[in-house]
Amino acid sequence: MVQPNNARVVVLTALPLEYQAVRVHLTNLVSSEHETGTRIEEGSLPGTPWRVAIAEIGEGNTNAAALTERINSWLKPAALLFVGVAGGLKDGVELGDVVVATKIYAYQGGKQDPAQFLARPNAWDASHRLDQAARHALRSAEWTSHIRSQRPPRPPAVHLKPIASGDVVLNSADSTLSAQLHHTYNDAVAIEMESAGFARAAHLADQLQSLTIRGISDKADGLKHTADAGGSQPQAAAHAAAAAITVITALTPSTSTSNAYPAASSAEADTAHTPHNGEKRPTDDDWGPQWELMAHAVEVSWRRAGHNSPSSASALEIHLVPVPSGHRIEVRKLAQLGDQLIGTGREDGFFTLSEQLDTAADDQHALVTTAGRGQGTTGLAVLRTGQRSAWQPLPHDGMGAVLDPVELPRQIARLLALLIRLPVPDPPSVALGIGIDPATTVSEDTVSRLPRSTAQYPMRHDLLRVHPDESLTMKELRAKSDSVAEELAARLLASFRTPRRSSRRSVSRGSPTTG
Repeated sequence: MVQPNNARVVVLTALPLEYQAVRVHLTNLVSSEHETGTRIEEGSLPGTPWRVAIAEIGEGNTNAAALTERINSWLKPAALLFVGVAGGLKDGVELGDVVVATKIYAYQGGKQDPAQFLARPNAWDASHRLDQAARHALRSAEWTSHIRSQRPPRPPAVHLKPIASGDVVLNSADSTLSAQLHHTYNDAVAIEMESAGFARAAHLADQLQSLTIRGISDKADGLKHTADAGGSQPQAAAHAAAAAITVITALTPSTSTSNAYPAASSAEADTAHTPHNGEKRPTDDDWGPQWELMAHAVEVSWRRAGHNSPSSASALEIHLVPVPSGHRIEVRKLAQLGDQLIGTGREDGFFTLSEQLDTAADDQHALVTTAGRGQGTTGLAVLRTGQRSAWQPLPHDGMGAVLDPVELPRQIARLLALLIRLPVPDPPSVALGIGIDPATTVSEDTVSRLPRSTAQYPMRHDLLRVHPDESLTMKELRAKSDSVAEELAARLLASFRTPRRSSRRSVSRGSPTTG
């Protein structure tokens, strides 16, 4: 039975692809069912104190109103978001852009006289706290680092504007409805089918904080089929989900919402761990994972052999090596793993639904990589030894790749969550290897500065690898994956900040990249 939780946010979606776009950001998911049959999944949002519940409720404002009320009464969240795709209504609101609704119009209300239709609109403003959180969290382009799909050629813009909502799929720029929206709801920049019911139910709830976030998947101009065929829907859903996750990350359970419950730790619990001098005694949860120093180094199969070249895009790679070694996966099982790796990778958003993938399996490994991109700079592998490996490009621009101390732990946490989910048996413990390949044109910088005009690179060889000399139980890895990600990021950055040579080189646009 799900219990009320002041550190819970609920995200509602209408379509499966919208649901999946949010789901890939969560870890340790568990399912729950309401007595009437409504189902949710709830998981942790890495790097935050939030539990996030997600529900797929189907299309239409009637569904949205009824199930918003039901889920709010059931889960009693601190905040409720509706996340999905929408059609764009304005020039300047492009495919892939994100609209955070400052106001929701229910545009179908009105009176039809013999001579004309007289609009009688209903409208609901966004919750002030969530509106402010969105303005703050999405002000810079750093939020795009949360996008769990192929990076778009143009960074998506964020528009804080009204949205029109009704039970009509608009796919014409020359229609009675288009004219009505233009004349009566002229400040609306997007149209969709659920937020009016959602906003109405949230308005009737007692001080429920609510917000709608939509990615633009078509322009409501008669070319929806063309946009859909180009993969615009999953891309728009991924952008909306990334924006929603960024907003949730910016919230704190104790101060973000007016209907939040008191802080989860009670005075009684604090007293149990407080010595007489008044200082709180640390508990087991205050400490990070318990790493065990190994007597002998563990051999890691890095991806350079056969999967990469020095001219490839710089990629972050992580490897989980079983400890102790010895257990081997049957060759016949490896042959079956290709499709399973693709399925898990796509469910997680690691691979997009539209991109082509290359698979390979032999008596030593099963491997899936993106086809035709820098010799497989995104990939998953399982070796017969039980090693699990994942790699994907670092954030980059024309000057090279970026190690962002803030974004790096998040990327590592996402890769760890994916590796943990792979359909292979868990060993008692693992050693974790992490590296960057190639590292020649990698600089420490912030994602918000991309694209850059200058960059500074430490002088080093083309590989950066942190070999494991400690192990960690799988139980600890699952329970404290965020802490493990932060430690791995710290180790990688420390190694990166110790160049192989004492000097550094700087590169500006237009200058050669060798020196």
